[in-house]
Amino acid sequence: MDTVAIILTTIFGFLVFLCVFWRKKRNLPPGPTPVPLLGNLILFRKDPRAYKLYTKLAEEYGNIYSLHCGSTLIVILNGYDAINEAFVKQADVFTDRPQLFVPLIGVSKGTGLTYNSDRPWKILRRFALQALRDFGVGKKSLEDRIQEEVHVVMETLKISDGQPIRVKPLFLSAATNIICSVMFGARFQYTDDRFNELTDVLDSIFRLNAPFAKENFFPFTRNLPGGKELIRKRSAAIEKVKQYLAVTIKEHEETFDPDIIRDFIDLYIKASRDESDPEIYTEANVYKVIVDLFLAGGETTGTSLDWSLLYMITFPDTQRKCQEEIDHVVGKSRSVGLEDRGKMPYLEATLLEIQRIANTLTFSLPHIAKQDTQLLGFDIPKDAIIIANLYSAHIDQKYWEEPHMFKPERFLNDAGSLKRRDAFVPFSTGPRFCIGEPLARMELFLFFTNLLQRFRFSMDDKDNPPSLDGIQALTLTALPYRLVAIPR
Repeated sequence: MDTVAIILTTIFGFLVFLCVFWRKKRNLPPGPTPVPLLGNLILFRKDPRAYKLYTKLAEEYGNIYSLHCGSTLIVILNGYDAINEAFVKQADVFTDRPQLFVPLIGVSKGTGLTYNSDRPWKILRRFALQALRDFGVGKKSLEDRIQEEVHVVMETLKISDGQPIRVKPLFLSAATNIICSVMFGARFQYTDDRFNELTDVLDSIFRLNAPFAKENFFPFTRNLPGGKELIRKRSAAIEKVKQYLAVTIKEHEETFDPDIIRDFIDLYIKASRDESDPEIYTEANVYKVIVDLFLAGGETTGTSLDWSLLYMITFPDTQRKCQEEIDHVVGKSRSVGLEDRGKMPYLEATLLEIQRIANTLTFSLPHIAKQDTQLLGFDIPKDAIIIANLYSAHIDQKYWEEPHMFKPERFLNDAGSLKRRDAFVPFSTGPRFCIGEPLARMELFLFFTNLLQRFRFSMDDKDNPPSLDGIQALTLTALPYRLVAIPR
């Protein structure tokens, strides 16, 4: 047994030596030494504070470091400069998506917006952006739909009659309903069973996915008991969404009139009947594009709104200043509208600061190196996976003073006007920035301002304040909390 142990130890040590030697010889970004065959064990830890853990590694290895998951090289970008260099200045190399994760998202290879690349991605992204504009993003027509959801949320808060209430389910329903109005041309009652099932399923898709899950890198783990169950749940969630959409899509196909385009699905049907790109406007893609847009404009917006009220009850002086500005600019005789954007700089600075310090998207989705290249002096081999730590850009001390402090004033200049901050990247940056950004900005402004106009929010239990730490999954969500809403 001693001889076997010595042989195994020697082999293991030799493999470690080879890993270190190979990394140095290729001038790869530095990083912790990987375990032979497995890689860096940090990738397998299920840590709800992962975003802080990966940021801390940059203190030891620098703003660009590498990790290994099996034979897969993962390059983590930290700080605004590194992220901007890769995703903006070298976008032609680092814009594509890896296909490694596609079997896990419940659809056929490369469908939709999220995991497509090259020409199909460009066509579908251009189509989706134009469709969102056509159906009201940035326009009065969609503003009215958002205001309708704001009114429903406010009515629910009134009914709570000063009793503690969780607001995140309300925000998720509202944000999902807004996407439904664009996709399907209709909204749903929050008590509708099918609608509640849809919001629950969309939320579960985020909870069941994580950027560094071992199932993403080691296919054999998908056949282990835990892996099988995870894949089953993910696939079941996607399948439920597809079943939900199937009925609506079939109804649209049966009543389709090319001269009367009612919503996004009609627009997609029209494009699918154009013979110029039949391989792109497929049935598989229509399902996945809609799911992508639901995820981009639904769950993330609801989560951001949840964070916004958490910070308002934690910093009541900031809430008061925002309300004073609303009262001065708008008053209480009418709702706050998009025409008021730009007139309340402190309030808008507060909303930006919340997005900075409690960014829902802590990590970018994975990119892939299209070819061998260099990045900040290091060799990046073709097919290396690149992931940006967006959270690190928002606490980058080169760009933010006292980055861990909540200070809305950092977004104001000496004249009290809003100022641009380059290192502010809550929706990522470069060609792959979140397609739902324009819609999300509309929703965040209209919900945040109108709720503060009509309610004063406070903690449920001031002796036990809610935590400002987040839980890391596919997005960063606040720990569940309750608040009290009192009409002003």
